Amino acid sequence: MDPATYALCQKSVIGPAMWIASLCVFPPLFANVPFSLETEGTSISQEFSAPVDRKYNLTLTFDFPTTEDRLKDEIVGSRYEARCNDHVEDISPQIASGLGRKIPLRVVIRRNQDKSVVVEKDFVSWCVTSWGSKTKTRSVGWVELNQGEYIAEVINVAAQEGLGNVHTTVSLVPGGSGK
Repeated sequence: MDPATYALCQKSVIGPAMWIASLCVFPPLFANVPFSLETEGTSISQEFSAPVDRKYNLTLTFDFPTTEDRLKDEIVGSRYEARCNDHVEDISPQIASGLGRKIPLRVVIRRNQDKSVVVEKDFVSWCVTSWGSKTKTRSVGWVELNQGEYIAEVINVAAQEGLGNVHTTVSLVPGGSGK
């Protein structure tokens, strides 16, 4: 998607027609990059291009060997709570049941051209945002980027035991209406 198409997709008259015609499809900036959470300090580095100025959502996807394994999992979590990633300190122990384990990550995004840092932030991913037959997805957090070329580095801050048979990936997606 280019900036002109993106701008038209936001218009109140032409935008809905463009969405219906699938002209406003916005692919991930990068998707399904393998990312092990079993070892503290593990990181991925990924080059990408942001086609327009907006907020993007960094996500983790957990692919379990079987549906039964996904259903038995207590590490990633089994339910969603609206305050999971924004207000973790406000969640009582009673509400926290079923949200899984907090997963702290450090995200550094640099401009590809001069390697200057545009985002350097610690996030805590907590609770699932969606699930499928053998998968669960979590939001890590939102990053605001201008159009341009970037390099993202995602660092695992703390080892997560118990995910040895779970294939974990990280993606950067446009998500929703740009939040």
